[in-house]
Amino acid sequence: MEAVGQLTGGIAHDFNNLLMAVLGSLEIAKKRAKAGQDNEELIDNAIQGAKRGAALTQRLLAFSRKQDLNLEAVDVPNLIREMAALLQRMIGPHIEIATIFPLTLPMALSDSNQLESAVLNLVVNARDAMPEGGLMKIEARRRLVDPDQVPDLRSGEYICLSVGDEGPGMDAETLEKATTPFFTTKGIGKGTGLGLSMVHGLMAQSGGALVLRSREGEGTIAELWLRIADTVGSEGTLTQKVLPERVTGPDRSQNILAVDDDGLVLMNTALRRSREKTRSGS
Repeated sequence: MEAVGQLTGGIAHDFNNLLMAVLGSLEIAKKRAKAGQDNEELIDNAIQGAKRGAALTQRLLAFSRKQDLNLEAVDVPNLIREMAALLQRMIGPHIEIATIFPLTLPMALSDSNQLESAVLNLVVNARDAMPEGGLMKIEARRRLVDPDQVPDLRSGEYICLSVGDEGPGMDAETLEKATTPFFTTKGIGKGTGLGLSMVHGLMAQSGGALVLRSREGEGTIAELWLRIADTVGSEGTLTQKVLPERVTGPDRSQNILAVDDDGLVLMNTALRRSREKTRSGS
């Protein structure tokens, strides 16, 4: 019940702030429009608020394991190498990153974009744990998991991708709550408390797991356990989307019926289509 209360309270707080920004901007824009004044800055502000709301929704979908994933074979060392410049800019010059990979490593089964986001989350957390600088280790290795060896994982072979820091570490109580939505030890405005819960949801939805290992004074290691692509059964085989061929023919006048159970969404759909029609001159 405590976790449910924290989740609903966090959602209500964050969405209330975003809705206030959007509604406030639109209300002022409406008054300015009647007076013939420029509204571009206010509309941009409302759009930014709406985008932040959409991003928050995506994080919640990730936590609840209901996001759309494009599972594919991912070369983990290559993915980290391609992120090297971005990671170095994010952590700054006072932290050194050491990467440790074997000469050969099988492909992992994951959504490459979501996996990148997960790694970025872990790297940012490791950076924030070492404000005075230190060494951050990013490692990947092939591991055989026995039954009940790793929580929430079936036995078999996995790739363990880990991010470790030399920060102060976490006590047992903090470690237990670390993946709870909206739980954060960072100051106000420095964290949403959704990063680790999002990573936890991604790992669970793709058949892997997020494991945190930490002790006070000994730093923290965050492990992403990823299924190996070449050992996945038929339920995890890679698929290709076949798009229908484009049909060409003489231009024809068409009527489009827009249907939605939400009147606000329906109005936006109809207005957007009308605007596109005007732009095309049809």
